[in-house]
Amino acid sequence: MEIRVHARHVEVPPEVKVRVEQKLAQMARLLPPDATANVEFSAERNPRIARGQIAEITIVTRGRVLRTRVGEAAFAEAVTHAIRNLRRDVTDWHNRRRTHPHRPSKGGESLFREA
Repeated sequence: MEIRVHARHVEVPPEVKVRVEQKLAQMARLLPPDATANVEFSAERNPRIARGQIAEITIVTRGRVLRTRVGEAAFAEAVTHAIRNLRRDVTDWHNRRRTHPHRPSKGGESLFREA
């Protein structure tokens, strides 16, 4: 899986970038090898917004786009919540793909038997 991390008009600590790459690499085993992940960090400039540090993660796979956008007080917290939300979506997508009733199972047999 290809992982791209970038920031828009903010400085993100390098340890946060490394943490994102590690967590997404762990999640890559549930995704096809040609999937790409885009991680974008940004900040709201309005002082009234308490959760102004935003982490947005988009995973593009064959036929599906999984996206989450989370704002928190710090980038590390935003990344933690975004990864948690995305892990749930990726797991659901992976399980749904594996247990689709109209496709043959991995062994090549159909789930429906002819009488």
